Formats: sequence, C-alpha cells, structure tokens
Amino acid sequence: TNLMRELPLVSLIMPVFNAEQYLADAILSILEQSYPNFEFLIIDDGSKDNSSKIIEHFQKSDTRICVVRQPINQGLVPSLNRGLDIAQGKYIARMDADDISLPDRLSKQVEYLESHPDVGILGCGVQHIDQTGKLLVSPQLFLGDLSIRWHILFENPFYHPSIMLRNSTLKTTGFQYNPHKQHAEDFDLLSRLLLFTKADNLPDTLLLYRIHSESISEKNTVKQRLKATEISQETIQRFFPEMSLSTNQIKQLSEAVLGGTPKAKHQRSRLISIYLKIWAGFSQKHKSEVELSKLEHDVIAWAARMILYPPFQPKSAKALWNLTKTNWKWLFYLIEKLPYYWTRHQFR
Repeated sequence: TNLMRELPLVSLIMPVFNAEQYLADAILSILEQSYPNFEFLIIDDGSKDNSSKIIEHFQKSDTRICVVRQPINQGLVPSLNRGLDIAQGKYIARMDADDISLPDRLSKQVEYLESHPDVGILGCGVQHIDQTGKLLVSPQLFLGDLSIRWHILFENPFYHPSIMLRNSTLKTTGFQYNPHKQHAEDFDLLSRLLLFTKADNLPDTLLLYRIHSESISEKNTVKQRLKATEISQETIQRFFPEMSLSTNQIKQLSEAVLGGTPKAKHQRSRLISIYLKIWAGFSQKHKSEVELSKLEHDVIAWAARMILYPPFQPKSAKALWNLTKTNWKWLFYLIEKLPYYWTRHQFR
C-alpha cells in the first residue's frame, strides 16, 4: 500500500534528439505545472548537441526528472516504447521537446480522467506558435467520443503531444507504438485503442504546438501523409470489415475531406458515394447515441459543399438523393445549406 501511494499518478514521456533550441522552455513548462504528482521521463536519444547538458541542469534541481540515455540514436518510435515500458503512472502523458505545456494542462487532464473512467484517451486544445513563440492559429478541435470516432476514419483527431492515456488500457491491450507506422505512429496507436476505450478532447487550450522547419512533422510531411492514408484504410476496414476500399480511393477521399473539393470534377460523385456509404455504416452502428444528429449536420455540410461546388454536376447529387429516400432529414439539411453555398460560389 505504501509503495502504491509513492507511485506517480502521471508518467510524462518526452523523447529528445538534438533539441537544444527549444528544450529548456519545454522542460520548464512541465516542471511549472500546477499538478505536481508526476514522473518526467526524458529519453535522450543519442543527442550530439547541448541537449544532454540542458537536461542535466534541470535534473540536478528536480527529482521528478528521470533521464534514460540512449548512446546511439534509436529513433522516435523505439524511444516512445522505451518510455511506455518504464512508465509507472496511472496515466501517461506525451510531450515534445519543442512545445510548451500551459500550467494547468496536467491538472485538467487528470481531473477529467479521474471523473470519466470509461475514457482512455484524452487530448486538449492546442495553439500553433512559430519559432519565436508568436501565437498563430488554433487548429480545429473534435469534441466528444462520437465525433472522434468518425473523424479518425479520415485523419488524426489528436495532437500527439497533447494526449494523456490511461496506462491500464495500454497494459490490457498490450499495445505500443508500431515501428512500421513511423511518421504516423500516434495515429495508428490511437485508432487501435479506440476498439477498447472511449476518447475525448478538452476544449481548453493547454498546449502551444511549435511550427518550425526542423520539426519531425515538417521534415516528413509527404511520408506522414502516405502512412496516414494506409492507417485510414486499416481503420475503416477494422470498424467496417464489409467495406473494401483501395488505397487510392482512401487517399482521394481523405484529401477531399481534409482539403475540400478534389481537383478532378469526375471524382466527386464517386467520392460522395463512398463517404456516404461509410456514414451509413457508422450511423447504423451508433444509432442509439444522442450526438449522432449533430454529427450528421457536419456530414451533410461536407456533402453539400462537394455537390454545390461549381461547376454543378447532377451526378454528384444522385448519391445524396438516394440517401434521402432512407432518411428524409438529409433533404432538409441540404435545403438549409444550399443558399449559403450557392451565394458563396456565385460571387467568388
């Protein structure tokens, strides 16, 4: 019992590789958290710059820091899994060496997870900052388990360094980060965990996410997108085994969902049909959930944008019309959206 009391409630994992420019700010943002009961696992992955010295400086003054030194660079995924192996906390939080956690991040995430035992994945709102720390845009945030389950079919609804996981969920499933999913390893892990637990995002902005040319995401954008397409295909197949979609179809659909309308006009009707087929399966699976109606509005908004985007194509409307025959509400949603899109496109 005494040992259990001494164990930290949160294990915070932060891999570090040649991150001297922003590292001190990242570490300080964790040490200054209003929630004190954590262990800070810093995986020094063979850094050749001053990162090791910066870590040592902070380690001398704070016993919550536990440094794991890897003399030879292993890469992000092995470093993350090393952290998972030694983490003792009830909850596992992520942090990157170039970001900043705001002071109440851990306390708000712990408070939520303590009162929602069915939730095993929790993210939060983030705001982008540049190299100097200047505030940029706040990206879209998906709130609620159902919204996350829908959007994870096409994209990652979480910012990786914002998440806190329930350690028992990881231990029960035996899941870790998959080295074969490098550059989108978080997307892969979270999509698999959703088979066993619920998820949510806190609406509060609790993390400043730095955008700079040397970040892993910026350096590997193309590889990340290709791997994300592969994971989307696997996730859709996992949740809806009756659907058989090619990698190319998933790629085009994800691009359309994330970026608006595909360049090739002839693709629209086919993509709308696929999208609504997936939605039909999703809504049938979750028909008893109260949030489904709100999510349905988001789905019809996307379909309406695809259909009404000039030049108008009657074939694109056919897929939606077929669905209205089984659910008349869709017709009213479309009528509701039509004036907005018509006006928007007429006077561009």
